[in-house]
Amino acid sequence: MIALLILASASIISGCFSIERGHLRHSGNDHILVGNYGWYLFHCIPVACGNASENPWVPFVTFRDDVTMDKIQSRFMGETKKFAAESGRRLEDVKIHDLAYSTSESVMLNIPGFQIPLPIPYLLTYREVQLSGVVE
Repeated sequence: MIALLILASASIISGCFSIERGHLRHSGNDHILVGNYGWYLFHCIPVACGNASENPWVPFVTFRDDVTMDKIQSRFMGETKKFAAESGRRLEDVKIHDLAYSTSESVMLNIPGFQIPLPIPYLLTYREVQLSGVVE
């Protein structure tokens, strides 16, 4: 019963991992955006986040921290390899520029429907990491 409750609550607040790639018509380059977010207990124990694995079986994972810059960079470089293969070039010949990263954290407890966060820091926290860049 407790395992079912944990699984149900984790799926409700689960995170999301995404990779988006768009073609820039004016330059012929591609723009890649990789992002992931998740929820943590006391800002250190991962509860649920997006699954950053290469071939995920499920879109989220529980009790595993995939909201790290290492995993985001790894998936960014994997998408860069795909770009190189599709354009018929070696990875060494592909240039990456205009890299930008963003991190966002919220340590106050937010309850949906209320405009003011509860002043209970570090009970349930939110973390998001994004990395974007242009490949040519």
